[in-house]
Amino acid sequence: MTRVIERSRGNVSIAVAPELGGALAWLRWRGHDVLRPFDPAGEKRANLCGTYPLVPWSNRIADGQFSFAGQRHRLVRNFGDSPHAVHGIGWQSTWEVVEETASDIVIGLERAASEAWPWPWRAEQRFTLTDDALTIVLCYRNLSEGPVPAGLGFHPFFANAAESQVRFPAERVWLNDEASLPKEEIAVPEKWDYKEFRTPVHGSVDNCFCGWNGEAAVRWPSRGFSATLTAPGVSNAVFFIPGPGRNVVAIEPVSHINNAINLFSSDDDERAMDIVNPGDALCLRMTIRMSDDE
Repeated sequence: MTRVIERSRGNVSIAVAPELGGALAWLRWRGHDVLRPFDPAGEKRANLCGTYPLVPWSNRIADGQFSFAGQRHRLVRNFGDSPHAVHGIGWQSTWEVVEETASDIVIGLERAASEAWPWPWRAEQRFTLTDDALTIVLCYRNLSEGPVPAGLGFHPFFANAAESQVRFPAERVWLNDEASLPKEEIAVPEKWDYKEFRTPVHGSVDNCFCGWNGEAAVRWPSRGFSATLTAPGVSNAVFFIPGPGRNVVAIEPVSHINNAINLFSSDDDERAMDIVNPGDALCLRMTIRMSDDE
């Protein structure tokens, strides 16, 4: 049985699953699923929940290998038969409850240096409810004695894609190679242009976008409400519309693009991983706010 911590305020209800990768089991507004709900009778995986944390890196590191400060590192491959290291390791770890109040849930995770990531670190997630919104703040703290690369992200799956319309404004997108890694950055083509609300095309896109303004929205006209996602200061996002069998849309605010650690040598580029000094923290904030359609 997967333990969840439930909270409600105003029209919003959530359930946090600390033992399931620190994932959000559900987000509902007036009883409607905003994000894909976790199925208690189904397989127990964070990536089958509504959203889950990407830490200490986002999405893929090519072949689970990279160099930093003159040293080559090899990571354990952690995603089935994928040749890459995927989504960090926070989503495959058990988090601990740090604090609970009427409107806030804080969970934490501490990991030693290992084959999964070569430096020690600690992460926290704070889930905060208001009457019409959920805010999640994810922070990574460097526990090593030297500067290290780090990255963060959220992986929300919006529910009922077939009934939805999506707005996701971005200026540029990375085309993928045959290994599903970014190879070329171009202006967003018409087929992936969601600057105005449109129905998502199933199985059409799973790419890193840049020049994003940190805001996206999903609305469900038949249900009369919408959800607006904001991630202040974030200019990168992964936009993923899987095939019709999954009936979700993922809009993932991320601090860097896929495989950034092998594409950029420093953190002076908005697409790169950050370099975090000893004892310092890197944080990412995401708010999902619901409202009636006008």
